[in-house]
Amino acid sequence: MSIDDTPKPLQIVIIGAGIAGLNATQQVLEKSKFARETGAAIHVPPNCTAMLQWMDVDPKDFGGTLIEQIHRYDSNGELKYCKELSGIRDQWQAEWYLVHRVDLHNYLKERLARTQGTLHLGCKITHMDIESEQPTVTLDDDREFTCDLLLGADGLHSILRTHIVPNFPSPYPEGKSTFRWLLKTDDMKNDEATKDVVGDPGVFVEWAGNDRRLVAYPCSNNKIYNLCGFMPTAESGKYAEGWQAVGDKSALAKGFSGFAPSVQRLIDMAGDDLKVWELADMERMPAWVRGRAALVGDSAHPFQPYMGQGAAMAIEDALSIATLLPLGTKAEDIPSRLAIYEKARQPRVDYILKCTRLNGADENDPSVERMTAAEMVKVMGICFDHNAIEHSRRLLEEDERC
Repeated sequence: MSIDDTPKPLQIVIIGAGIAGLNATQQVLEKSKFARETGAAIHVPPNCTAMLQWMDVDPKDFGGTLIEQIHRYDSNGELKYCKELSGIRDQWQAEWYLVHRVDLHNYLKERLARTQGTLHLGCKITHMDIESEQPTVTLDDDREFTCDLLLGADGLHSILRTHIVPNFPSPYPEGKSTFRWLLKTDDMKNDEATKDVVGDPGVFVEWAGNDRRLVAYPCSNNKIYNLCGFMPTAESGKYAEGWQAVGDKSALAKGFSGFAPSVQRLIDMAGDDLKVWELADMERMPAWVRGRAALVGDSAHPFQPYMGQGAAMAIEDALSIATLLPLGTKAEDIPSRLAIYEKARQPRVDYILKCTRLNGADENDPSVERMTAAEMVKVMGICFDHNAIEHSRRLLEEDERC
């Protein structure tokens, strides 16, 4: 009788089918039904593009738009900083793309459908056990999922987080809200007040003044512009909780009434897709792992959108774990490998979170000085140089030599 010594893959369950969850896939439990997917555009910077390329994912296949320039204006529309990126992009390990989040998410879902992974929608978790050698998740329909490794990719309001660090403080409001809407690039080109904003392809634009700012950048092959207005929550009108709350256009317009005519026109052009959500922050978690369970992405370290690295950090997390748990890894080795994951990821995330908060500082905040545009470009270079797969692999090799 022959013995089958083919390495068996670990049984992995992921809570949450966001970008992090779909990058670390086997059994994925998602509470929503994906009935209506919307979302803002996101940055896929070089450190993230390198991770996607490792998985044979090319952002150009789902409308990835190369960022070519960065423009920063004051609230009156006076240009304060202009950076052409053609002279430095050959220093990056990969390209820097701007993508529509839904385009990326749909692409990853399609890839999952072609693998042995399974996406379960409409899941409501009623019980979780991470103390045993095989973590278990039970749903309200009595389905039970037992695994070798449980990953929490369930975002800001993670339910696994409370099991990793019991009684850990919940995320708290940061005091700002974000309005998000999309415009067709052609419509902006054909409008006298906004045509200069889209004069060149791939331009990231920001207008900032005192305690608010508006950013605009293209995605979907330069056909769509993503716009985000950041302003105090106290002035943002009444709205429901969650990412899909309808924004109060009059509140947005009033909040930016003192800005340049181009900004006011961009707000006036906003349609029924105007959404708003409250930004949140969270204390640093002392641990992301416990036994054979771990957190990835926003469940471990929610990011505010001031540096375009939130999605990248989630993907780096997922690929770090994939690197540390290659095919053939024994289940009993999972806790020690997760300890390496924490060692690999926490210092980097801490640094980028610090820089994100600095870049999110108000222009008129006397307690903290926002990074200058030049300082921001320097920090981005540090972010871009890191390769999470290579770093995790080095740490694993060092551990195996000990």
